[in-house]
Amino acid sequence: MILLFVCALFLVSVFLGIPLVWAILITAVVPIFVFDLGYPLQAVYLNFIGGVEPIHFIAIPLFIVAGEMMSRGGVGQRIIDFARAAFGFLPGGLGFVVVGASMLFGGISGSAIADSAAIGSVMIPNMAKQGYKRSFAGGLVAAAGTVGIIIPPSIPMLIYGFVANVSVADLFIGGIIPGLIFGLFFMAVCYYVGKKTGCDPGGRMVSKRELWRTFIASAPALFMPILILGGIFSGFMTPTEAAAFAVVYGFVVTVVIYRDFSLRDLPKLIIDSFVTSAIVMVVIGATSVLGWLITLEQMPQILVRFVEAVSSDQITFLLLVNVVLLILGLVLDPVPAILLTAPLFVPTAISFGVDPVHLGVIMTCNVAVGLFTPPVGATLYVASRISGVGVLSIARSMMPLYLVAICALMLVTYVPATTMTLVEYFR
Repeated sequence: MILLFVCALFLVSVFLGIPLVWAILITAVVPIFVFDLGYPLQAVYLNFIGGVEPIHFIAIPLFIVAGEMMSRGGVGQRIIDFARAAFGFLPGGLGFVVVGASMLFGGISGSAIADSAAIGSVMIPNMAKQGYKRSFAGGLVAAAGTVGIIIPPSIPMLIYGFVANVSVADLFIGGIIPGLIFGLFFMAVCYYVGKKTGCDPGGRMVSKRELWRTFIASAPALFMPILILGGIFSGFMTPTEAAAFAVVYGFVVTVVIYRDFSLRDLPKLIIDSFVTSAIVMVVIGATSVLGWLITLEQMPQILVRFVEAVSSDQITFLLLVNVVLLILGLVLDPVPAILLTAPLFVPTAISFGVDPVHLGVIMTCNVAVGLFTPPVGATLYVASRISGVGVLSIARSMMPLYLVAICALMLVTYVPATTMTLVEYFR
């Protein structure tokens, strides 16, 4: 009963437009009085503060600073130039460039919104000139940008790892193949659209010299995720130390090597990153309070019994996980969606024999789809602003992209090897 009440109260609070943090806190506090649970309200404050105290959470603002620094410099344009040289000759080549550049840039920034903004501001006008509908161009940027939170480094994976006590290194390596799968599925749509409409039949293949030149220009940025992952997997750096290294490396690349980021811009960048980090940390604190209530009232055990009553097989459980997260993705951003559901899903997943790393990647893929799904999809609104096309028009043009995204999600969900092959190899 209390689990249903908590779920209903949270959904009602969100749909009423109550700010997310307050909606979470209301969901945690109201049941204490309604069910006369007797917990002191001082525990709410203590759990809120305790939720943001762990030292490893320092990695979150550090990765945010590094991503902001790389996205504000000329990194995006250099990656686009390299992707254009590599894919521009194919039918639907400009679409390939958007997806390829998003995958590469996502491995640097770890932010879907930064990815969509950096790539979209350049590519949407170019695609419109080529003859693509602006609504499709905006939709492709919105969808491809979300690959940035699947391919490491990924802030949602980082948070899931901390909350679920799962190796961040395993999550990062586990996201590589699923990220490639999503990217390849989106590229297939681009190939189909470019060939069917005839707007982008493909151009000439560039010379090896030109391809090498564009690669060298983007190489300092492209090496960043390699160095981060290498440092974590070698044991040389913890995720927090890797985040600090990313800030230093991002500063060197944008200020010293590329010289397209001025020191005068640094204070504004730090302030903007601080605001973003503060929002994330406040949400973490609020969900810590709700997690405290969930744990004390044994809601994970209640959920396990409910799922076992509905079905005793892993296939149905994973289907329920996808359905719940896709619905939550309609109204929640990735971080709060993972923070709210991970404490419930992880114990249940273990009871059904699902590896927590695989579950974390599945959850990340789900919330990535939610990022370009109305009504809340953040990358959808970024693409709408850049393209000048309404959100609903973009959403209608994105139907093929939604379809292949769901297919990719099902593949990642029901073929654990897509996630676990690399994880098992590096363990």
